[in-house]
Amino acid sequence: MGTLVLGVGETSDTISTTSTRLKGGKCTQVHGAYQKTNIPGKFNYYSPKWGMTIVSYVVYTNYNEYAIILMRKTKNAETSTTVKLYGRSPEVRESLMGEFRQFALDQGILENSIFTLINKGECVPGESQVPSEVSQMRIARSVLTKEEGSGMDESISPQVINKEAACRLNKDAGPCLGMNSRFFYNFSSMACETFNYGGCFGNGNNFFSEKECLQTCRTEAACRLQIKTGPCRAVKNHWAFDSSQGKCVTFIYGGCQGNGNKFYTEKECKEYCGMLGDADEEFLAVSN
Repeated sequence: MGTLVLGVGETSDTISTTSTRLKGGKCTQVHGAYQKTNIPGKFNYYSPKWGMTIVSYVVYTNYNEYAIILMRKTKNAETSTTVKLYGRSPEVRESLMGEFRQFALDQGILENSIFTLINKGECVPGESQVPSEVSQMRIARSVLTKEEGSGMDESISPQVINKEAACRLNKDAGPCLGMNSRFFYNFSSMACETFNYGGCFGNGNNFFSEKECLQTCRTEAACRLQIKTGPCRAVKNHWAFDSSQGKCVTFIYGGCQGNGNKFYTEKECKEYCGMLGDADEEFLAVSN
């Protein structure tokens, strides 16, 4: 079982790396340095020996247990993607390995390209023999030091952010290569629209469903929008605020390209718009 130890670099903008692994039947140790960037959890590395540039992203981590790293290696204008699961101990949860495998597949990595390592114990640099084989198979990973393993801060996760501010952000697919269908709030049109999310980084304007998006980002201003069924042909019963009548009414939503004046229950519509009928009657009549 190999290890990866991260430490303080020679300069303030670098992190030192010490990789110990079995190669060709002999335990070897390689030292290097990752260049920090202005994006938390993103590091650059250049190997002059191989003429290769590696950009690494700490995509997911809970700091005390594991980290999933996405690496983009570029050589001779060709780029490949590698995903690794690092654990602080040689044992990791089965559920975590399943999540890692799914993430790798989402990045376009083939099933038969996802492999595991056999735990033969930690090797000692310079020695050719290693401890006897342990039968349990594990996803390829190394061990991180406690202090330096948590390269990702909370801002990397699209879910961990002030939602009110996030609703004003532009959509951000992130640097990963997945094709995950998500919703973002278009502040200009006051509608939730679909986009393809790569699977890592991005920002908080990122929702699994249109309902979640609308209920998080929609404001009272949506009540002043015209009722919009959209061009699709689904038959979905929703509620909307009819400014001409000054009350919430039902309508058929086609399933796409609507706007924020679309509510899932009468109660929800009234909570947003119910008081506008009298107070804003004159304004609503003009806007309609």
